Amino acid sequence: MHNFLKKIKKLRESKKFSICIAESCTGGMISSKLTSISGSSNFFEGSVVSYSNYLKSHLLNVPKSVVKKYGSVSHQTALSMVKGLKDICECEILVSVTGVAGPNGGSSKTPIGRVYFGFGIKIKNKYHFQTIKKTFDEKSRQKVQIKSTEFVLKEIIKKISKI
Repeated sequence: MHNFLKKIKKLRESKKFSICIAESCTGGMISSKLTSISGSSNFFEGSVVSYSNYLKSHLLNVPKSVVKKYGSVSHQTALSMVKGLKDICECEILVSVTGVAGPNGGSSKTPIGRVYFGFGIKIKNKYHFQTIKKTFDEKSRQKVQIKSTEFVLKEIIKKISKI
């Protein structure tokens, strides 16, 4: 994970970008890793840890109907979270994460280890959004959080190259 962080810091030397994150199942781990980088205040705007559906709705404007219809762990919720983040900050890179870290709480539809990621990349003043679904084999809460954090850091590096 340390290599990803060093790479993000190095990329900041040649590219101008800022990052904002909405975390649920990772509970702030991604933000913690980013702020462990000396000089991260040059690119990290901040984050929202919206663990509850209430905060997803009230801080990120995730429609209650989306959570009710698709669940809080879904493509639709991850997309709504990242789009809601856009209304809070004007960063070039936006990320949302929602999932089931376990060891309890999974179902056949959303098993333990299922995580949805939302990404927004601002290119030429226009945002482009996507969601990605991952199912990590790890059933340990901490391992799912670590794998999710590593995945986000790798994706941030990929997104920076598109700016």
